Amino acid sequence: MIKKIAAVSFAVVVLLFYAPFLALGYYITEGGELRLPSLSMVASTLLLAATAAAISIAVAYPAAYYLAKRGTELEFALLTAPLWVGTLLKAYSLLVLYAVLEKTVGVALWGQPLGVLVGMVYEYLPYSLLTLYASAEKLSESPVHAARALGASRIQAFLRVELPLTLPGVAAAFILVFLFAAGEVIMPAVLGAWKVYTFGNYIWDLYFKARDIFSGSVLSLMLTGMSLLATYIVVRTIRSLSI
Repeated sequence: MIKKIAAVSFAVVVLLFYAPFLALGYYITEGGELRLPSLSMVASTLLLAATAAAISIAVAYPAAYYLAKRGTELEFALLTAPLWVGTLLKAYSLLVLYAVLEKTVGVALWGQPLGVLVGMVYEYLPYSLLTLYASAEKLSESPVHAARALGASRIQAFLRVELPLTLPGVAAAFILVFLFAAGEVIMPAVLGAWKVYTFGNYIWDLYFKARDIFSGSVLSLMLTGMSLLATYIVVRTIRSLSI
């Protein structure tokens, strides 16, 4: 009985998640000329997303490790609170900060790829932090104590014992941020001033400027399919490592 209820609940959740995307198929059936993005735009979008994911993990890992080992509830809330702030508000707050920086120290970030990259890291850092925290928090101290008893230093124990055990969390954080950043629209639009043009911006323009719903729907489904495939590969890889 419980399994049937769980199966029905699972089916409802899956349907709620994917029904809006499947509705895009309605527009695809109408046909039309497919407007594909340029390869350079796709490549720059993927590079930007991968860089944002790598930097987010590099910044979040030490903080997540600290929270898992010694952090308090207040510190946890302090670091994860930005997660509940809207993306548009974050983008405009950074826009003000960029204006101040340009005025005071002469560093121009608005309309630059670096400015968009900072915005993406700022947006998705809490997601990396939570994912890495979940991975580090469940680590047992026993392997570390065993390594120390065998003569390993604290750094050696971390590099050879704890870090490898948290790699599935690192992989999960990377793919999570990468997928979010690959479809990001607001940060490139606000901080890139439409000079930094990404795949997400291209789909936006197809829908709301060119009114090409056919191409927008096809590319949206392609992006969803790529996200599903990437997530599936990561989950399979993690399970194959039996971690």
